Amino acid sequence: MWIKQKKLPFFEVLSSDFGVTGLSVRPDWRYEVVVDYLKLSPSFLALRRQELAHSISQVLPIDYELVKQVFDDFGPVFTMREYDWWPTIGKHLYGVKAPDPKVLVVAELDESNQKITVKKTAAHSLVVQIPLSITKSQAIKEFKKLVDGYTFVNAVPKEVTPKYQLTNSKLTKQTLMLGLKALRLYKQEMPLWQIGNQLRLIPGQCFDESLLDKPKAYLYSDNKEVLSIAASRLIKTAALIAENAARGRFPSDKPFKEAILDPFKRKAGRPKNI
Repeated sequence: MWIKQKKLPFFEVLSSDFGVTGLSVRPDWRYEVVVDYLKLSPSFLALRRQELAHSISQVLPIDYELVKQVFDDFGPVFTMREYDWWPTIGKHLYGVKAPDPKVLVVAELDESNQKITVKKTAAHSLVVQIPLSITKSQAIKEFKKLVDGYTFVNAVPKEVTPKYQLTNSKLTKQTLMLGLKALRLYKQEMPLWQIGNQLRLIPGQCFDESLLDKPKAYLYSDNKEVLSIAASRLIKTAALIAENAARGRFPSDKPFKEAILDPFKRKAGRPKNI
């Protein structure tokens, strides 16, 4: 039985306008997800247990000081509503106390508008006039020639660099959203094949689980194996995203030796006591 993949949930795009809040943060939906991943990171959870003076069943991260810095900076994410976290903590971590430098079209000069006045922003700017009577490719080519003689910064100045920044990642929204769900279901000790089936990771292999109580349920054994593999891969990726987030790197699934991944390692099939 072929089942369509579920639609992704809606996530609010978060930002901050310098003119309103005194902080600039470019709009992005991923700011809402970073806290969710932190709460699933074994490294981050280890520090949470330490904070609560609970016995720790897992070792503290090797790079403890780095994780501790993130733990302190991101605040009480376990006891605070995410709706309140962004305006009170989040935007201060990802924002800068300066207007966001943007390339803007100030105006279009034509018969009805033959003169404009440009006011200087906080940043030094270059005012360029581009005729609309040429092609876009010509305009880009001419623009590149014009700016060759001007100095542009090679890196963002330190005074306008936020404490934390989203990484340049190729991770898709689908991977980030499904990864969160997969880690949560895994922590509930759901079998890998069922995680893959519930999240419809491979729609062509998904099936109605009530059929497993019917005769010939064995016919779905191959489906379960394929779905288990897909779920295992997704969980590995999501676990790395969570562990990277605990080091201030988000979103990133780059492997690193300090990552605590053992809590998310399980052989395909059904866990014990299920």
